[in-house]
Amino acid sequence: MQNLLKKFNIGVIILFISFTINAQHLNKLGKIDIDEIPSMPDFRIEKIKGEFKVIKDSLLLDGNTFFQIPDGYITSLRVVNDEKDYIKHYRLDGTLLVTIKSDKIVNLKVSEKGDQLAFHNGGNIVLVNLNGYKIDTLADSYIYEFVEQQHLIYYHPEGKSIYYKKEKIDCEHYPNQFIEYKGKILVITKQYIYELAGNSLLNLHEFNGEFFDAKIISDKFYFVDKEQKRKSESFSLYKTTDFNMFILVDRIDDLNR
Repeated sequence: MQNLLKKFNIGVIILFISFTINAQHLNKLGKIDIDEIPSMPDFRIEKIKGEFKVIKDSLLLDGNTFFQIPDGYITSLRVVNDEKDYIKHYRLDGTLLVTIKSDKIVNLKVSEKGDQLAFHNGGNIVLVNLNGYKIDTLADSYIYEFVEQQHLIYYHPEGKSIYYKKEKIDCEHYPNQFIEYKGKILVITKQYIYELAGNSLLNLHEFNGEFFDAKIISDKFYFVDKEQKRKSESFSLYKTTDFNMFILVDRIDDLNR
């Protein structure tokens, strides 16, 4: 009990300081606002003669979504008619290497290393190796992410398991997202933040209510804990760097929205 009181007292002291000096805060929806001037992208997307184009320097590429990778570019387009969605892989000089077509392309992700991409085709995760274009069809899940620059981690809801490299990790709670932070792979569910440790999950934090949002800003991990009581709800923004000390940064409820 004494240890709990000591931690609580420290938290209260930091709470008053952080409200006045911390730049991060919550918007009226309870999401994390990033208090910084966004950098201007070095490309733009325009509709030219009825077709979406990505303008990058002197290049004109097809699509309305753009990723730059070390040796080229990835663009994509989702259509609303009977045509198939597509992904296009270009060299740095704008030479088109390949076009990948699918009935649906949802939640497109590209590895930081730039050698793989993944998307959901309406039925499964599709993993594409950009060196040779080998295609693997994985589980039906929208929860997946590239970590450690090139490795895909995903959740298989039917088997209640996380798949990462060659490991299968049991996970009863459906993950909201995977985040890589300070060399740790975090698995965030509605109730918990876990660290992936080998083929098991290490519990780092339990929410008072439920998970609502998370961002890494200036090497600090921020998350929102949403608590609901009858007809009222509140959102508390915390930050941490080690998952031992959690600092309350901002809080909104029905009275101060």
